[in-house]
Amino acid sequence: MASTGRRRFLVGAAAAPLACLARPDRAGATDYASAADVLDTIDRRAADVDARLAAIARAVPGAQAFADSVGADHARHRAQRERLRRRLKVAASAPPTPPEEADLSLAALREAQQQLVHAHAEGLPALGDGGAVDLLARHMVDASRHLTVIDLWLEAEEQRG
Repeated sequence: MASTGRRRFLVGAAAAPLACLARPDRAGATDYASAADVLDTIDRRAADVDARLAAIARAVPGAQAFADSVGADHARHRAQRERLRRRLKVAASAPPTPPEEADLSLAALREAQQQLVHAHAEGLPALGDGGAVDLLARHMVDASRHLTVIDLWLEAEEQRG
């Protein structure tokens, strides 16, 4: 992919989560009832991504560095969400149970990561707190960055295969 094409792709990928907020035809979008629903969904989606990425890192040489980087971001986000729960007086969710057998495909990882980005984007209106929106919007940017890396990884695999 030429440099200009890659740049266009990265700009589009970074803006995609924000575009879903502005679309009036949000088919399949989730309307969250409360901040607790949003935080619980994000916890589940992040655990799913972590499980899939850990399984891939065990099977694919060279994937561990990315898995460690995403894992560090998720740990930081989890701690910040827990502080947010306490501040908003939202009960802690039950620890998410990762899937028993995580699909090792990059396509499944991409789908799980995209669902995590969407949970952030779709959940912002239900938070009802400016500080919470700011925090989760920052987490969404990190999740979008991870999605972009996964997309580039998929593209590289397609070119290789």
